[in-house]
Amino acid sequence: MSATPGPAAEPRPRRTRRGLLVVGPTLGARYLPGALIGLPLLALLLGAFPAAGIQAWRFGRLRAGEDDLLVRLLAPGIVQYLVGVLAVWALVALWALVPLIIVHRTVLLDAESGTLRRVRGLRTAGVRASADVVRIEADAVRGGIGVIAFADGEEWVVPESGWDAASFDGFRALQESAGLPVQPPRAVLVAAHRRAHRIARDRESAARIGMPWEQAYEDDPAAFLAEFDRRRRVLGGKEPARPGDLTRASATGAERGPGSDRRET
Repeated sequence: MSATPGPAAEPRPRRTRRGLLVVGPTLGARYLPGALIGLPLLALLLGAFPAAGIQAWRFGRLRAGEDDLLVRLLAPGIVQYLVGVLAVWALVALWALVPLIIVHRTVLLDAESGTLRRVRGLRTAGVRASADVVRIEADAVRGGIGVIAFADGEEWVVPESGWDAASFDGFRALQESAGLPVQPPRAVLVAAHRRAHRIARDRESAARIGMPWEQAYEDDPAAFLAEFDRRRRVLGGKEPARPGDLTRASATGAERGPGSDRRET
């Protein structure tokens, strides 16, 4: 699916301090949400363990006759807990950063020199002329990948192409720069993906109870849910059937199949 973006849909990719266009997510974009949201919550849960260690250390210093400023500052239990939380946060944040650096992949476009630079972790893994690009495709959903194909058949794969709007816009900006069809904004594609997923799920649910599918259900999920619930009540014997409805008796007969009620001789 491709389209030419209008003024309101212009790509807005990230750029480096040198002005290079980032195709895909940056290391910071992938790391910061977990470091600033997920890891603090984990640290709050585990902060009591290092706090107990800090308290034992403080008692040891006091028994040794040492009562310096640090020992006095760590006297309140809440201070011990907060220091423990910060210690867990810093340790886990560092531990999470190392594997992310190893697996991180992205591409940088230098429009002035007309080159693409492939980055693996913190090092450059390849340089190609942007004029050699013949195809660019990217998934807009989380966990998707982007592919940059060159005239000689080589392909660069960028993980997490749909990490966020800016990451996906890097591919859109590169498509625009290369004169290739530009994909719609990420929000449009994600909405289409969710709609297709909902329709497929509703179709499967309808088929499970023998409910005919109508085209109107694709644009009106409320109408589908209302009819789906009604037919389930009919199958459960809680509501009278209408012409064409599958009842509990007919469903049981369909499961048995023809001739299943004949006695064996």
